[in-house]
Amino acid sequence: MSSQPEHLPVYRWIVVTVTFAAFMSKLDSYIVNISLPTIANRFSVTSSEVSWIVLVYLLVSTSTLLLFGKLGDRFGLRRVFFLGYLLFTLGSLLCGLSPSLNTLIVSRFIQGAGCAMLTAIAFAIIPKFLPQEIIGWAFGMAATGAALGIAVGAPVGGIITGFLSWRWVFLVNVPFGILAMYAVMKYLPDEDKRSSDGLRKAGFDILGAALSFMGLALLIYGLNMGRSFGWTSQRILGSFIVSFLLLAVFFVREVRCKEPLLDLGLFKSFHFNAAVASTFFAYMLLAGNSFLLPFYLEIGKGLQTAAAGFVIMIYSIIYMAVGPFAGRISDRVRPSLLCVFAVLSVSLCSFVFAFTLSSPGLVPVIVFLVWSALSFGFFISPNNNQVMSLAPHDRQGTASGVFNTINSLSLALGVCLFEMIMSGSLPADSSPMPVLSTIREASLAGFKNAYIFGGVVCVIAFFFSLLISRSKEPNNQLKR
Repeated sequence: MSSQPEHLPVYRWIVVTVTFAAFMSKLDSYIVNISLPTIANRFSVTSSEVSWIVLVYLLVSTSTLLLFGKLGDRFGLRRVFFLGYLLFTLGSLLCGLSPSLNTLIVSRFIQGAGCAMLTAIAFAIIPKFLPQEIIGWAFGMAATGAALGIAVGAPVGGIITGFLSWRWVFLVNVPFGILAMYAVMKYLPDEDKRSSDGLRKAGFDILGAALSFMGLALLIYGLNMGRSFGWTSQRILGSFIVSFLLLAVFFVREVRCKEPLLDLGLFKSFHFNAAVASTFFAYMLLAGNSFLLPFYLEIGKGLQTAAAGFVIMIYSIIYMAVGPFAGRISDRVRPSLLCVFAVLSVSLCSFVFAFTLSSPGLVPVIVFLVWSALSFGFFISPNNNQVMSLAPHDRQGTASGVFNTINSLSLALGVCLFEMIMSGSLPADSSPMPVLSTIREASLAGFKNAYIFGGVVCVIAFFFSLLISRSKEPNNQLKR
């Protein structure tokens, strides 16, 4: 496809479909949470049982990214992207019509699979079908869509549940999903059939897919349920041990397999590894902050839940304004240079906040939200551009699956580590939540330690970004 002006409307629609996929995948990770008490009451189930509505979506949408990224390279990105929208829309419809909790959980499984397809393929579509001069802008738009999904998820979920029904939290996706499927078929280029022919001739690593799915699912389960069952409980330790064994067997198999699910050749590039590592450490602060900040605003500042939500929206508003702009700059400036300064900035921001969060008033919080939004805005879009530019043209789907899987693991780990550091600063004979509401000084010490840790992990991210920027090797694609 050429980059002539007459093709610009097509390019814009491609960016719209990708941005909407990023928006919907994040929105449905957050929009349902506020409806869980209503759903639990409707089906007369416990909070532990209803939590599986969230957990099964997270397990499937994370543990199948590698699989769907590979399928995108084999069957064609458009086919898998369309199927992702189809499953996501169908799953949303079934969720909204579910007559029981078990049916709802199964429907969320289908929706989560669709989300994984959209997430794994979206990043691959941008460098595959768009001209080089607008790739950074496209990544910026996708990142902005994801930020918008996170920002409006809880408020929109509350409004829909309050004025309509919890079922419309899911049903609202259906008409938009249908429109998105139409846009995909109309505007995304249809690739040749070599991918599907190659799949039939060469076979597919089914065992590798099963090992990676089970290994990643158990790892995500352990990371997310560790707080509930205790990090040293048999259930959690068993999840981690079995996950480690399954993933170890998976990597051994991938080395020996003729048609591996995970192309280990991607990791032969120092630049690719460093860019992914930088993202991994930076995202730990992003996730940990998203988890802790609401508690800080309610406990440390005494805000009501609604007020805390509006304060946190400052971050998303700033980020949405910066994301596309930073993406456009990364089309003209070497992305690694932007990443170096951005991740150093967010590290300093976390350190400053750690030592000012006990100050009275909301000024330290607002400064932190604006500063961190500007910093992450100039890191995420350019870094996404950088990572995908390092992947071979015919392995964009696989690289996107790997990149997003590592990002998901980083987000889960960030929440766990920030919570552990926070809890470690509290009295040993109490659980975190009662103490947070009664011992303000102890909780503030915990918040301080957590954000110091966040600054440290971003220093590590800065180190990896600096290695890329100082290297003489250009950010070209890997050799096939």
